[in-house]
Amino acid sequence: MTFLYLHGFNSDGDGWKARALRKHFSAATVLAPDLPAEPYAVVAQLEDLLSPLPEQLVVLGTSLGGFYAYFLSAQWQVPALLFNPSLQPYHTLEGRGVGQFQTWTKQRDYHFKRAYLAQLRQLKKLADTRIDVKRLRFFLATDDDLLDHRHLPELYPEAYISWIDGAGHGFSKFEKVLKQAKKEGWFR
Repeated sequence: MTFLYLHGFNSDGDGWKARALRKHFSAATVLAPDLPAEPYAVVAQLEDLLSPLPEQLVVLGTSLGGFYAYFLSAQWQVPALLFNPSLQPYHTLEGRGVGQFQTWTKQRDYHFKRAYLAQLRQLKKLADTRIDVKRLRFFLATDDDLLDHRHLPELYPEAYISWIDGAGHGFSKFEKVLKQAKKEGWFR
């Protein structure tokens, strides 16, 4: 079993969620790369990292990482766990996501360019043509202060959707979901 964890905006691969995944699934291979700012570069990096594709792959992502997990689920036809995913990041990042930033854990400086919004839009269009919503598990915080997920049940009626109280946008109940996944044998 291989898990690929994709971090959100301003985060990196050494965040607490990647460490929690390694802790709860210590027998599995857990990959949690630092993602570049440019969306097309993210896709190229992940295709290189996972070539050839592992037989049993599960993709997990939070916020912007949830968008990339959605994209990879569509491209590779693999299961994905999406935590407060930003499924229209070209909208959510337009006002607050363009410019110079620094990641929280590694303090890595990067620049998110306005042109990247168009790349995100193209990736979403491509993913929407291939997505199998039955492979998706959405975990949505009722108190997400950045993204409004109320429309997702209408857009993805066949997907598994779980609403979690008190998790916030950063999804503080991530480990609770991992424990549930392990207990219920989601990844056999």
